[in-house]
Amino acid sequence: MRASRKQTDVQLCNQCHPRIRVRSQERPRTFSSCFSVKSFRLKRRKMRYKHIVIVGASLITTLLSLSGVMYYFNQDKCPVGTFPCQNSSICMPQRSWCNGIMDCPEGDDEFETECGDMHGSWDWFIKDPQNKSKIICDSTQCPEKCTCHACHLMCVGYAEIPQNFSSNVTTITLTNNALTQLSTNELIKYVELRYLYLENNSIRNLADGAFANQRQLQWLILSDNNIREVRRGQLSGLESLDVLRADGNEITYADLFDFENSTSLQWIDFSRNKLTSSTLKLPYLPELKELVLDENRLEAITENLLSMLPSLMSLSLSGNTVTTIHVNAFRNLNNLLELNLEDNKILAIPEDVFKPIGNLTKLSIGFNPIEDLPSALFDPLKNLRSLGLEEIEIVNMEKNIFDLFPYLDFVYLKKFHYCTTYASNVQKCRPVSDGVSSLSHLLSKPLLRAAVWGISCVTCLGNALVLWGRFTAKDENQVLSIVIRNLAASFILVSDMLMGIYLFVIGLEDIRFRDNYNQIASTWMSSWSCTSVGILAMTSSEVSVLILLFMSVERFMLIAAPLKSHRALTPQAASSSMIVIWIFGILLALIPAIHWRSSTRFYGVNGLCFPLHIDNPYLIGWEYSAFIFLGLNLLGWRR
Repeated sequence: MRASRKQTDVQLCNQCHPRIRVRSQERPRTFSSCFSVKSFRLKRRKMRYKHIVIVGASLITTLLSLSGVMYYFNQDKCPVGTFPCQNSSICMPQRSWCNGIMDCPEGDDEFETECGDMHGSWDWFIKDPQNKSKIICDSTQCPEKCTCHACHLMCVGYAEIPQNFSSNVTTITLTNNALTQLSTNELIKYVELRYLYLENNSIRNLADGAFANQRQLQWLILSDNNIREVRRGQLSGLESLDVLRADGNEITYADLFDFENSTSLQWIDFSRNKLTSSTLKLPYLPELKELVLDENRLEAITENLLSMLPSLMSLSLSGNTVTTIHVNAFRNLNNLLELNLEDNKILAIPEDVFKPIGNLTKLSIGFNPIEDLPSALFDPLKNLRSLGLEEIEIVNMEKNIFDLFPYLDFVYLKKFHYCTTYASNVQKCRPVSDGVSSLSHLLSKPLLRAAVWGISCVTCLGNALVLWGRFTAKDENQVLSIVIRNLAASFILVSDMLMGIYLFVIGLEDIRFRDNYNQIASTWMSSWSCTSVGILAMTSSEVSVLILLFMSVERFMLIAAPLKSHRALTPQAASSSMIVIWIFGILLALIPAIHWRSSTRFYGVNGLCFPLHIDNPYLIGWEYSAFIFLGLNLLGWRR
C-alpha cells in the first residue's frame, strides 16, 4: 500500500510541474512544494495579465480619445477618395457610390439623380410634344384602316397619304406603311397639320414644294426611310418647324438652306446616313439647339462647318471617321453644353480648340486613338460635369489632371484602377471592375478567391506527391522512365506546380491589396513582380503544351510505324528533348517581357498578370498572345 501510494504521489508531482522530476525511491515530500510552485507561478501570471489588461485598456482609451478628437475636427470634411452622405457626417468611398447597395443612412448613394449622368442638354427629353390646339375635327370621316381620335389620324397599310379626312387634322401618323415618295400636292389639304410621323416607310424622293403649304407643321419625322438626297426647295414652306428628324436613311447630300434664318427650328437629327464634311450644308440657324450627326462619314470638323449655329447647346458627332479638328471649329459655339466626339479616328486635338466653349458641361472623346492629351487642353473647361475618356491611355498624364474641374461629377476611363490614380476626387468614376478585379480587390468575387486558393493548394500538393511517387518507384525501362519522369517533373510537377505557385502568389497579392487595390493597381501591373509572375504562368502553360506535343508525336511514330526504321528514344535523346523544350518554353515567356518593357508591360495588361486580353482584345502585344494561345497552343492540342 505504501509503495503504491508513493508511486501515485510521484506521478501527481511530475504532472504538476514537469521541471520537478521525483524519483520513485524518494518519499515525495516534494509533492506539497510542487503545488506551492505552481500557485506562485499562477499568481505571477495573473499579475502579468492584469498589467497587460491595464496597459491595453489605457492604450485603447487613448486611441479612442484621439480618434474622437480627429473625428470632431474633421466631421465636415471627407478624406481624399471619399464623399459625404446626405444629412450625415458619414463619408463613403468612391467605390460605394452607385454600386447597387445602399450604404448611406438615407440611401442617397443610390439615388437615380445621383447615379444617372444627367449632365448636358436634356431639353428635348423634357419637352412635351403633344398638340395643345383647340381645333375641332369630324372623326366620323375616319378613313378605312385608320384610327381617329379628335384631330389625330393613325393609319396602316397605305402607299400614299389618305385624303378623305378632315382638313383640320393636326397629327398624322403613318409609321410602318408603304409610302415610296411625297408628291407636291399630297399634303396641300392639311393646312392645320402640326405633327407628321412618316418613319419606317420606303420613301426615296421628296418632291420640290412637298411641304409648301405646311406653315403650321412643327414636327417632321422621316426616320428609317430610303431618302438619298435633301436638296434646296424640298423642305421649303416649313416656317414653324421645330424638329426635323431624318435619321436612318441613305442621305449622301443635305442642303438645309431652306431653313436659313429660321427662328423656330431647334432640333436636327441626320444620324445614320452617309454625309461627309463637304456634302452637309448648314445655313445660319440662330435658334438651333440640338444637332445630331452620329454614324455618318464626316472626315473632318472644318472651320466653317458649324460656324453659323450660335445657339447650339448639344452637338453629337460620334461614330464618324473624323481625323482632324480645326483649331477654330467651335469658335461661335459659346452656348454649347454637350459635345460628343466618341468613336472617331482622332489622333490629336488642338490645344486651344476648347477655348470658345468654356460653358461645356459634358465632353465625350472616348474610343479614339488619341495618343496625347495635354493638360492645357482642358484648362478652359472649368464647368465640366461629365468627361468620357474611354479606351484612351492616360498613363502619361499628370496625377492631378482632373483637379482642374471643380464640378466634375462623372468620369469614364479606360481602366478601373485609373479612378483612384487620377480621379480620386471624382465621386462617380467608371468602370468599377474589369470582370475579375474591382476598385477594392484584386479578386472581386468570393468564388474567384476560393477557386484560386483551392486550385493552387490541390495543384501543389498533388503534384508534389506524384513527383515523389514517380522518383521513388522502380522502373526497368530506362527510356520510358526518363520520358515519364521528365513529363512528371515538367508537365505534372513543374508545369502544374508552377501554375499552382502562380495562383498562390495571386492569392497572396489579393490578401495584401484587400480593400486597397485601387490605390496600388497601376503600380502592381507595371511592376517587375507582376512581370515575373506572368513569366512563371506563361512558362508553365507553354512547357505543358510542348511536352504534350512531343509525347504525342513520339508515341504516334512508334505506334503507327512499328516495323519501320524509327526506334525508341535513347535516354540521352529524351533528356536533350526535354532540355530543348524547357529552353524554348522559357524563351517564349521571356521574349514579350523584354520587347514590351515600358510602363505598359506585356504581362501588365490586367491584375492577374496573364496576357489573355479578355477584357480588351487589342491591348499591347495582342498579336503575340494570339500567336501563342490561338496558334501554338491550338496546334499542340490538335496533335
